[in-house]
Amino acid sequence: MATLSGCYSFSEGSLPSHIKTIAIPVFGDESSSGIGQLREQLTTKMVDHVQSQSSLVIEQDRRLANSVMEAVIKSYSDEPSQVSSTTERATQNRISITISVTYKDLVTKKTLFTQSFTGISDYAIGDFTAQQESIEEAIDQVSDDILNRLLAGAGW
Repeated sequence: MATLSGCYSFSEGSLPSHIKTIAIPVFGDESSSGIGQLREQLTTKMVDHVQSQSSLVIEQDRRLANSVMEAVIKSYSDEPSQVSSTTERATQNRISITISVTYKDLVTKKTLFTQSFTGISDYAIGDFTAQQESIEEAIDQVSDDILNRLLAGAGW
């Protein structure tokens, strides 16, 4: 599945004007994925996206930030997505990662949005390198979608 990650970015004109900083604590993980570094990978990717595609400044101390993005990995799956018609065996698997995100304005003490995001990527069965690349693609996809939602605003 091809994605257009990083091809564009939004201006923060739609964010409240007082929001200049953001805290992004390490994501929670309720997925039972068995992937030890998944939450750290997702958190790091999100921080990288915010730093490279927005003017928001990452604030390590939540108490000093204007806003906070809290996220929890809700599900991770690696399941067959395509089956051979001759052998009736799976030929491709699909990585799917779903994250629930809550973005809060800490100045006005308002929740700006709560939404779920899903990243999906397919790979050929039996190819460990392709599996790892698919995990990375799904992480990129979900991080792009979260950042786009954050910067697009709508309704605040």
